[in-house]
Amino acid sequence: MRRRFTLVLALACGICLGTILHDAGRASAQCVGDCDGSNDVTVNEIITMVNISLGNQPVSACPIGDSNGSGAIEINEIISAVNNTLNGCPTDPWFLQAPSPTGNDVFGVSFIDANQGWTVGGFGDILHTTDGGQTWNFQSPSDLSADLFGVQFIDAQNGWAAGADTDSSSGATIGVIYHTSDGGQTWTKQGAGIESAVAGVALNAIAFADRLNGWVVGTSGVIARSTDGGMTWAAQTTGTDLSINAIAFVDAQTAWVVGDTGTILNTTNGGGSWVPQTSNTSLNLFGVAFLTAQRGIAIGDSGTLIRTTDGGGTWTVSNSGPNALFGIAFADGQNGWIVGDVDDTSGMATILHTANGGQSWTQEDSNNSNQLNAVAAADAQTAWAVGGGGTLLHTADGTNWPSQSETTTNSVFGVAFPSSTDGYTVGDFGAIARTSDGGDNWSSQVSGTTMGLFAVSSVDPQLAWAAGESGTLLSTGDGGATWRAQTSSTDQSLFGITFIDGDNGWAVGAGGTIVHTSDSGIAWHTQQSNTTQTLSGVAFFGPQFGWVVGDAGTIVHTTNGGATWTPQTSNTQEPLFAVACADQNICWAVGGTQDDTNPTQVILNTTNGGTTWTVQMGDPIDTVPLFGVTSIDAQTAWAVGDFGVILGTTDGGAHWVFQESGVLDALNAVAFATSRSGWAVGDRGTIVATTSGGH
Repeated sequence: MRRRFTLVLALACGICLGTILHDAGRASAQCVGDCDGSNDVTVNEIITMVNISLGNQPVSACPIGDSNGSGAIEINEIISAVNNTLNGCPTDPWFLQAPSPTGNDVFGVSFIDANQGWTVGGFGDILHTTDGGQTWNFQSPSDLSADLFGVQFIDAQNGWAAGADTDSSSGATIGVIYHTSDGGQTWTKQGAGIESAVAGVALNAIAFADRLNGWVVGTSGVIARSTDGGMTWAAQTTGTDLSINAIAFVDAQTAWVVGDTGTILNTTNGGGSWVPQTSNTSLNLFGVAFLTAQRGIAIGDSGTLIRTTDGGGTWTVSNSGPNALFGIAFADGQNGWIVGDVDDTSGMATILHTANGGQSWTQEDSNNSNQLNAVAAADAQTAWAVGGGGTLLHTADGTNWPSQSETTTNSVFGVAFPSSTDGYTVGDFGAIARTSDGGDNWSSQVSGTTMGLFAVSSVDPQLAWAAGESGTLLSTGDGGATWRAQTSSTDQSLFGITFIDGDNGWAVGAGGTIVHTSDSGIAWHTQQSNTTQTLSGVAFFGPQFGWVVGDAGTIVHTTNGGATWTPQTSNTQEPLFAVACADQNICWAVGGTQDDTNPTQVILNTTNGGTTWTVQMGDPIDTVPLFGVTSIDAQTAWAVGDFGVILGTTDGGAHWVFQESGVLDALNAVAFATSRSGWAVGDRGTIVATTSGGH
């Protein structure tokens, strides 16, 4: 599978899991004076700001009024608020539509039965379900912004979450613990007694044996114990300053913790003393589970899996493969699951299953391209796995793991909008999503394949085609209610597809492949491209004029519907990923090289059908490769690329202006239905939209 890799911002927590900045919903530009977050500025809010400026009320009465962070309300800020009252609050040029319910990394999961459960994650996300995950609702308090790494509920009412926040004055990390006694309707911050112990510490996991007795563990060797349900906590002596990443217990007195460089500690007196055990590994350990006081399993880096049958007196090391393992859970003494990192070969997150108490493990297909951080099990058939980019997976048969996200959290590579309301996206492992309301709501569709889908084309709301891995071609004639496989006449992966009407289409891919259909895809026939380079993008203007772009600056052109293709001179050796044409003369092609130290960006333009291609310059601050391009007319076009970059031009490319996307994930494709309505899609299921042309 051909992939475009993007850098990940590492979150400095105990297990160093990747996090990308995501908003939970539609993002709005800062609206000065909107004290209550209603997206309107009222006269009463103006009065509040005036009172703050006079010293009659604290700034906390309207923090958004202090737009420059000076700690006071100034006259220019009051003027801005008045303008927002008169003209309405500004909105961001692009806003997030998917993934949903969240695009933030999910780090912890806890279920009390087959129906009721909670997840926690980045930026204070707390999600709750009462129907086994078919629907998820936010329970996050409005003032909670901490990253939450662990969660446990012992019944329908009592639960705890732990993680790390940033001190507003010093910028230092500080451990946080939250508790609910009403099923998550309200959450109260805990931590009395360990304030100094958790300063500079991220808390990685929390576990309660009953309503009173629990532990929390974190970086710098921190273990703290509560015997009153978390009202107070006492730090315990561990004898290590290494990160402790997970905890398992069999009763209120007996527990084990695991951590970096093979650390295992055991207590039999409630943590009065923690005794080191010999793990026989120096690799970091991220998860642990005990089935009885004697039988336990710990997991970690590089597929490390260690077992004990004598309470940790001896640990035996085995290996599950090359992938780091992050979470482990058992439903009973025999049935359990392990989840972990993405496999480099398959591109699929790791899920392992045992039905014999961990004596042997079998690989299960996650069909997901984000690492999985935690797993919870209700019974031998029912479990949930959570991970990067808002990934929520569920099995009801112990084997298959469909996504519970409304769209997908897999990377999305293609997008098509035949109208301003109807659209399709496609991505990894056969992911397809559809909207009929401009993207306010997206729903997953059954593609019938687990092959990666890299491109989609649609000529009306009912007709669409998708192209992908190993020659995969799919079509729908009923708006995606059913997708059917088509015979592509090639086993080469197809990276680009375009249809000009309900009959005529072209798909392009590896090895210089170009295939064409004139009967809606009933039959596809090979066309000679005269290149062996991988081809990634295709555009046609009418049935005769077409351009295809690919690796090493390849551009080939046809004036007879592909009966013959002739090379054009691009004057670059950089890979080109996409091409878009406004008419038979004016086109753009984009590409570049992903390199950690010296990335390149290519924008090419022709005004004479490709006889000559000239270089255009994007925003020099964002010199990153571009993966998608679309145009509305000879003057107006957009290009998208790595790190959420969106560039727009309204003067034919004389100037390409950076547009704020609100995301840092790579954006792989872009489509506009009108000059104002557009969508860009990318890694980890990201979909962003604009109703203002990105301005």
